[in-house]
Amino acid sequence: MSRITHPPVLDYRRLKNGTTLTWLGLVVGSWVALLWAVLASSHVPFWGMGVVLGSLVGVFAVPAWGTFFGHVGLSRARNSEARTKGVDVLGPEEPLTQRVYALCDRLGMSARPWVAVMDPCNAYAIGSRADKALVVIGRPLLDHMTQDEVDAVISHELGHIANNDMRRMAFCRSFQNALTWYLGFSNTLQKGARYVLSWLSELMILRLSRKREYWADAIGAALTSKEAMISALEKIHGMADGFTSHERANLRLMFRGRTTAAIFSTHPTLEQRTSALHAKTYLARLPHLARKIDHLDLPAPDQLPSQPMPDITAAEIAYAQSPKNAPRGGSAPTPPGYLNKE
Repeated sequence: MSRITHPPVLDYRRLKNGTTLTWLGLVVGSWVALLWAVLASSHVPFWGMGVVLGSLVGVFAVPAWGTFFGHVGLSRARNSEARTKGVDVLGPEEPLTQRVYALCDRLGMSARPWVAVMDPCNAYAIGSRADKALVVIGRPLLDHMTQDEVDAVISHELGHIANNDMRRMAFCRSFQNALTWYLGFSNTLQKGARYVLSWLSELMILRLSRKREYWADAIGAALTSKEAMISALEKIHGMADGFTSHERANLRLMFRGRTTAAIFSTHPTLEQRTSALHAKTYLARLPHLARKIDHLDLPAPDQLPSQPMPDITAAEIAYAQSPKNAPRGGSAPTPPGYLNKE
C-alpha cells in the first residue's frame, strides 16, 4: 500500500532533545542531596565516620541505582503497555496508524511508533525512544473530535516522543526512588532528610512535567494549527470527568492530567495551556523550517498565438544546446530549421 509523505515543518534534528544533560543534572543533584542529608544529620548521636562513609557509598550507589533501574523500566515500557488490558495495538495498515505516520513525516521523524487505542477519553505516549514508542489514543476522541483535533492530539504525543520526555521523566523518577530508598536504608542518616528530599524532588518532577506539556502543545500546534490544538484541549477537558485506574497509573504521561492544586498538579490548567498557545510562548521558539512550495499556479497568457507552433526536430534542439553555439555578446546565432525558413 503506497503512502503519501508530507514535507516536514520542523527541524527534527534541532528539536530532538537528548537526555544527557538531564542525567548529569540528576547525578549532581543526588550528590547535593546527599551532602545536605549529611549536614542535616550532624547533630545526631555518633555522627562521624559512619555518616561520612555512608554518604561516600551513596555518591556512587544512588546514580548507579537510578541509571540502571531507569534503563530497565524504559526497556520494558512499550511491550508491557501493549499487553495491558484495554490497550489494543493496531496494524501498520490501519487508517489511524497511517495518520500517525503522516504526522511523523510532518515532524521529520523517520521512526515509526506503534499505535493503539483504548476506552478512556485520553491519550498518551510511552517508550524508551522514538523507534520503541507506543502512541495510545482514546476511542471517544476518535468518535467525537474532528480530524484536525485528533491530528493535534496525535501531534502532541509525537512531540513528547521527539523531546524524549518519557525517557527524561523515567530517569527523574528512578533517581528519586534511588535517593529515597538509600536514605531509608541508611541507619546513620537522619530519617527526616528522606522525607524532605522526597517531597522536594516530587515538586521538581511535577514542575518538569508541567513544562513538558507546554512544549508538546506547541509541537501539536505547529504540525496542525494553533486553533486545532486549542479546540482539542477544550473538547477533551469538556468530554471527560475523573480518571480511570489505567489513567491514574500513567497520569504524568496522559494528555489530560491532574490540574487541581498548582504545585502538585501533573499538567497546567486548561487556561494556562490555551493562553500559552495564544501568546505563542513556546510555539515561536520551535525550530520551524521554511515552508516548501509544492506547486505554482501560473496565470494563463493574455493572448494565445494565432498560429500553432511548428514542430521542432531533435537536430534543432541539439544545435541550440551545443556549447559552441552559446551567444557571446550581441544576438544569439540562429539555429537551422524553421526560424530561417522563408
